[in-house]
Amino acid sequence: MRILVADDDLVSRLAMEDVLRQCGTPEIVVAEDGASAWGAMSGPACFDLLCLDVRMPPPDGLELVARLRAAPALRRVPAMLITSTADRDTVLGATRSDLQGFLVKPVGPDTVVRILRTLAQLDASILEPADAAIARLRIDAPRHARYVGAFSAQVQALAGLAQELASPASGSQVKAAFVQKADACRTAALTLGSSRVEQLISDALALLAAGQPGAERAMGQAVYWLARVSRQPARLA
Repeated sequence: MRILVADDDLVSRLAMEDVLRQCGTPEIVVAEDGASAWGAMSGPACFDLLCLDVRMPPPDGLELVARLRAAPALRRVPAMLITSTADRDTVLGATRSDLQGFLVKPVGPDTVVRILRTLAQLDASILEPADAAIARLRIDAPRHARYVGAFSAQVQALAGLAQELASPASGSQVKAAFVQKADACRTAALTLGSSRVEQLISDALALLAAGQPGAERAMGQAVYWLARVSRQPARLA
């Protein structure tokens, strides 16, 4: 799991790092200001969660979220605000920006509980918990495991096609293959309760239809998230 912490206050950053380690986070990326945070967010790395300070050298947390939600290839990345006071404007900003909530300084044991709850909800939207999917689909555990493995392979193959589409040399055949495989992959995502992956596939299709770049980024995020929660190796076909 990879989480970005953006805060201009060193003590606050260290405290957040300690809290996240209690949540079992193996990799924490830190940023001292909004510009560094945006560079990390828009770079090649994929993130499971962004923790952004409301007040820091520009762009501040709310502006970063606005940029994120306006970027079709990045807008699905979950984010939480870090704030000294949960005032009305902050709460409204969190609600309007499709955030996963906000963390009030100073962070403590209750922060760990909130983050763990948020991560569990996010993971369930990447892939429905096995017990729930098995009961809903009326299948056994080995069959569910095969379904998940096949779905992961589909997503990885689709991501590979998205990378080909990013090349100027790609032609109409690659585009047609991507659209065809994307439709099948969306059906598989809905079958397995993978709403966030289905959304990312839809985003990639919309970018492709509009002639805009970013499909490979959306699909790369899908591969990253799905590989983590399904315990499947992340390889691009």
